[in-house]
Amino acid sequence: MTKIAIVDSGVDTPEEILMAADITPVRFLGDPSLNITKANEHVPPNHCIWARNLLERALNGLDADIKGLITTHGCDCTNREFDIWLECVDLDFMYFLNAPLKRDKAAIKFFVNDMKELINQIESKFNVKITPDKITEAIKLTNKIRNLLKEISEYRSKMILKGSEFHELVKKVQQEDKKQMLIVLESKLEELKTKKPFPEKMKRILLTGSVIDDTEFIKNLETLGLQVVIDDLCIGTRYFWDSIEEKADPIKALSKYHLTKPIYSTKIPSLQRFDNLKEFAEKYEVDGVLNVAQKFCEPILYDHPHISKEFKALNMPYLFVEIEYSRESFKQLATRFEAFAEIIGGK
Repeated sequence: MTKIAIVDSGVDTPEEILMAADITPVRFLGDPSLNITKANEHVPPNHCIWARNLLERALNGLDADIKGLITTHGCDCTNREFDIWLECVDLDFMYFLNAPLKRDKAAIKFFVNDMKELINQIESKFNVKITPDKITEAIKLTNKIRNLLKEISEYRSKMILKGSEFHELVKKVQQEDKKQMLIVLESKLEELKTKKPFPEKMKRILLTGSVIDDTEFIKNLETLGLQVVIDDLCIGTRYFWDSIEEKADPIKALSKYHLTKPIYSTKIPSLQRFDNLKEFAEKYEVDGVLNVAQKFCEPILYDHPHISKEFKALNMPYLFVEIEYSRESFKQLATRFEAFAEIIGGK
């Protein structure tokens, strides 16, 4: 099956449009083992480390089954890198989907129009027909997947499912055939229903911040006694927390869904993100909040002072860290994470 890679710092790409064309959407992930060399010829060293890593991967050559790319308007770094992809990466199809920063009625209409243009270009390039019925069918499938992920996510809070295992599962859903993943998720849910909480005592963490696509980061937290019971990450709850309306016009329903779900730091007004974090922190009775910024991730750096101040007012332990996109950085941060674990251990 044809695959199209998605570069999207805010999970605002309507996968259902690709699915309606019998195309598999594949979230393009970084590779923390890469040394960045080629990308440095195109972007400055103070450019987001994660975005540079994606560009390096692309310049080194993509898998043969990737036939195209959609970059969806998110942060400025990934937006501007799209121009470099156009010039330097050999792909048959590339499209910049202009997801609005604002969330009003005009923005919903604007996004509808851009999705219609995306449909026109996919139909023309791949000789397919994307009908409203096919999009609705895809919406029903992804809604089933979202509901399953939301139900499975609860087992993190029950201390039955490790946060790292769940993170890996969400990544698979974002990269593999959705029909196959529906079967995987249904099986996983039944398996979890038979399990008991793991014996070790762990502190309950809310994880927020930049795109985190390296599951080893979460595994490292677990070795220090920190369990991610809830998150608001793109490879996490932001991908599945809400559902898409199934009986409305499918393109308008997609637009409304992406512009009304919990806000990300790249959107306006980004400071509203705290409201969602506070709700999660209270509902899941977390012991502390960990906010992680990939180095030079400006939207997260901008929001951090406000989020820190608000959690401090709630007497909620809060740790902010800026990380390199490298597993070597885990060792450098171990002392800070250990100290944080000790602090919340004394709550």
